[in-house]
Amino acid sequence: MLNKILSRTPLHEHADPAQRVLGVAELPPESAELLNLLRADPAPEVRAAAARRCGDGAALAAGWQADREPQVREAIVESLGRWLDRVDGEALRAAVEGIGGQELLVELALGAAHAPVRMAAAERVSDEGALRRLADGAKDKDRGVARLAKQRVDAIERRATQAGQADVLLAQAEALVGQPGAVVMAAVELERRWKALQLNDDAGRQARWDAAGAALQARFEREREEQRARAAFEQKLAQWLAGHSATPHADALPQLRAELEALRAQAQELNDTGALAKLAQAEASIAAWEQAAPALAAAEALVEEAERLAADTGIDNAQLPLRWQALDLAVRTPDLTRRFEAAIMVIESRRLAQMRATQQEESAARHQLHSLLHEAELALAAGQVQAARAAADQTRALKAVAGSLPKPTIQRLSRVVQQLGELERWMSFGQHNARVQLCERAEALAGETQPPAQLAKEVQKLRAEWKALDEQHAGVPKSLWERFDGACEKAYAPAARHFAELHASRKQARKQREEFIAAAAQKASELAAAEPRDLKAIEHWLREADQAWHHGELGSVEPDAWKKLDAKLKQAVSPARELLGQARGEAKSGRLALIAEAEALVAKAQERDAPAQARALQARWTEHAKSHPLAGRDERTLWERFRAACNAVFEARDSQRKEVDSRKREQRRAFEELCEQAERLSNGEGEDDEVRRQLRELQQKWRDAAAAQPVPPALDSRFRAARSAVEAALGARRRGEEALVWQALLAKAALCEEADAALMAEPPVAVDAESLRGRWAAAAALPAAWERKMTARRDQALAAFDDEDARYDQLDRIEDGAAERRDALLELELTLGLPSPADLAKERLAVQVRKLNSRFKAAAGGGSAADVLLAWCATPGVAEARDRGRCEKIVEALQRRG
Repeated sequence: MLNKILSRTPLHEHADPAQRVLGVAELPPESAELLNLLRADPAPEVRAAAARRCGDGAALAAGWQADREPQVREAIVESLGRWLDRVDGEALRAAVEGIGGQELLVELALGAAHAPVRMAAAERVSDEGALRRLADGAKDKDRGVARLAKQRVDAIERRATQAGQADVLLAQAEALVGQPGAVVMAAVELERRWKALQLNDDAGRQARWDAAGAALQARFEREREEQRARAAFEQKLAQWLAGHSATPHADALPQLRAELEALRAQAQELNDTGALAKLAQAEASIAAWEQAAPALAAAEALVEEAERLAADTGIDNAQLPLRWQALDLAVRTPDLTRRFEAAIMVIESRRLAQMRATQQEESAARHQLHSLLHEAELALAAGQVQAARAAADQTRALKAVAGSLPKPTIQRLSRVVQQLGELERWMSFGQHNARVQLCERAEALAGETQPPAQLAKEVQKLRAEWKALDEQHAGVPKSLWERFDGACEKAYAPAARHFAELHASRKQARKQREEFIAAAAQKASELAAAEPRDLKAIEHWLREADQAWHHGELGSVEPDAWKKLDAKLKQAVSPARELLGQARGEAKSGRLALIAEAEALVAKAQERDAPAQARALQARWTEHAKSHPLAGRDERTLWERFRAACNAVFEARDSQRKEVDSRKREQRRAFEELCEQAERLSNGEGEDDEVRRQLRELQQKWRDAAAAQPVPPALDSRFRAARSAVEAALGARRRGEEALVWQALLAKAALCEEADAALMAEPPVAVDAESLRGRWAAAAALPAAWERKMTARRDQALAAFDDEDARYDQLDRIEDGAAERRDALLELELTLGLPSPADLAKERLAVQVRKLNSRFKAAAGGGSAADVLLAWCATPGVAEARDRGRCEKIVEALQRRG
C-alpha cells in the first residue's frame, strides 16, 4: 500500500511481473490498459491475470487465438465462461456465434461452469476432430454435451459414407449414357438408390446427377423414336403384304410394283434385313402374276359369268364346274376360287331348295293322309261310323297330292274303306232293331203300375235313348217314330193325371195359408192395440200360431212358395213379436241391473250391512220376476248369474278371516327365508363383489318387508347377526387380498430396482429381459392402474439397455428421483406413526412442515398412504437395505390399518 502511495508509476506498468499482476486487479474489466496487457505483456502470468480480469468476450476470444501459452489459455477459458454465464437467451447464442475458434468452443463446452453455456458452445462445434475430442472429454462430465457431439460425429460419418456412395452412383449414371444395349432397368435402380441417399443439400452432386439424368432421358427419347418408326414401318409392311397375299387384277400390278419400291427404300433406310427379305419374296410373286395375266383374265371372266347366274333366279349352272376344271391350276387363284365356289353354291342351294320344297309338300300330304287314316282306324275300332266316314273321304282327296304311296299304306286304306262299308250296312240294320225294341219297351211300360215320379223318369229315359240313336243315324221311318211316340204318351198318361191333381192340392194349400196369414195379421193388430197388454196371452197366441203354421193341416206347397208365404207370416205377426220382444228387453235390463248391483256388492262384502243389502236384492228380484216375466231359458241364465253374485258376497266374508291368517304365516315365512339366505351367504365362498351385491339385495328386501308390517324381534336379531357375520367374513378376506397385493407390489419394485442397479453399473451389466419378464408374470397381479405404472417403470428400465441416450435419460431419472423416494418413505412413516432413522430427522421435519403448510392452505395432502407407497415403487431408483426394511415395516402397518 505504501509503494502504491509513494510510487508515481502505475502497478500495471511496473517492471516486475508480480507488481503488474497486482496492478491488473485494480484495472476496470473493460479498460484499454487491461486489453493491452492481455495482448502484449511478455509475462504469461500477467496475461493470465489480465484474462481473468477482462470482461470483453471478443477480446478474450481473440487473445485465445493469439496466445499459445497453456496457463493463459486456461485463464481465458475460465474468464470467457464467467462472461457467458451472465448472458442468456438469444444474447448467449449470439455471443457464442461470435467465437470462431473450434478449439476454444471445445474448451468452453468442456470447462464452462453452467450447462446452458456448455450446450451453446457444443452446438457451435462443427469440425469432426473437435467433435470427437468433445465427445470423449464430455462422456463423464456432461451427458447432454456428449450425446450432442456423438450425434454430430455420427452425422458427419454418415454424410461421408453417403458422399462416397453418391460418387459411385454418379460415375455409374454417367457411364450408362454411352453404354450400348438396354439400360432402363439399371437407370431405374440407380434412381432408387440415389433417392434413398437424400442428398438434396449437396448442390454440386445434385447438379451432376441432374445432368446425367438429362443425358439418359435424351438417349431414351432417341431410342423411343427409333423404335416407334421401326414399329410403324413393320405394321405398314405387314398390312401391305396381308392386302396383296392373293393374286391381284392385272390393272393393279404397276401400282403394286411402285408401292414395293417405296417400301424397299424405307427398309434400306432403317437397315431392316428381315423386311428386305419379305419384299424380295413379294417382288417374285408380282413377277409371276405379270406372266399369268392373260390366263387370269379368262378365269375372271368365268367367275363373273358364274356370279351373274348366281344373281339370277334360275337353277341351271351352264356347265360351269366343268369349264372351271378345264382352266390351268395356276390361274385359279384362291380369291377367284372363293368367288367361283360361292356363286356355284348359290345356284346349287337354289336348286336344292326347290327340290326340298316339292318333297316337303308331298311329305306333308303323306303325313296328313297317314294321320287321317289312323283317325279312321281308331273311329272304326270305337264304332264311330260318321267320324270314320269323314276321315276316309279326306284321305281320298289327299291321294292326288301325296305322290306315290307305300304299298302298306295303300293296303291300310283299302282295308279301312272295306270295313267302313260293312259297318255302315250293319249299323243301319242294328239301328232299326234298337228302335223297335224301344217301341216295345214303351208299350210294355203302359201296362205297368209304378209311382208317378218313377213312371215319368222311365218315359224320359226312353226318349233320351231314342235321341242318342238319332245322333248316330238320322234316317228313321216315320211310322216307326209315330209308334214310339204314341206308346210313350200312353205310358205317361197316369203320371200326368197325378201331377195335375198335385198341382190342384198345392193351389188349395196356398189359398188356405194366405187366409191364415190374413187372420194372423188381424189378430196381431188386436193384441198390440189392447190395453192393458197381456204379455202372457201374446206369448201363448204366438206359440199356437207357430205350431199351426208348421205342424197343422194347412197343406204343403212348393219350396219357392213356402219361402214367400213364411216371410209374409213373419211380417204379419211382427207387431206382436216386437211388442213381446220390447217387454222382454225391459225385463232383461231390470234383471241385469239387479245383477250389476249384486256384483258391485261383492267388493263391499266386508262392510257391516253387506248381508242385509244382498237379501234386499233377492226380494227385489222376486218381485221383478213376477211383474216382468221372461222366456224360461233367459230367466234361468240370468238367475244363475244373480245367485252366483249373492253367494260371492257371503263367501267373501267367510274367506277374509282365512286370508288374514294365511298372510301372516306367509309374511313370517318370508322373514325366515331372508334370514336363512343371509346365513348361507356368510358361509359361502363366492366373489366379494357378488357377496356384497347379494347382501345389499337382502337388506333392501328386509327393509321393504319391514316397511309393510312389523318384524318379530327374534327374527330381526337373527338377521342382524347374519349380516354382521357376512361383513366380518368380507373384511377378513379383503385384508388377506390386500396383503397379497402389497407383497406383489414390493416384489415387482424389487425387479425394477434390479434392472436400475444393473444400468447404474460402470460398465452397465446386461439383464436377461425374458427372465425378468417371466418372474414378473409369475408374481401376483396388481390392480389395473398399479399394474400400468409398475409395467411402465419396468419397460422404461429395460429400454435403456438398448440405447445410449435412453440409458443417460434413465440415469437422470434415477438421480432426480432419489430425494422424492426419500421424502415418500418419510411421509409414510409420519402418516403411519412409525419412527424414522436418526440421521434423517432434519428431512423428516421438513416433510412434516410441508404437510402442515399444505393442510393450512386447504390443499391436497399428497393422497392416501397406499398412493404414496405406489409412487415410491413406481419412481426409478435403487433402495438400500435399510430403506427396504423401512418399506416392509410400512407395509405391515398398512396391513394392520386395513
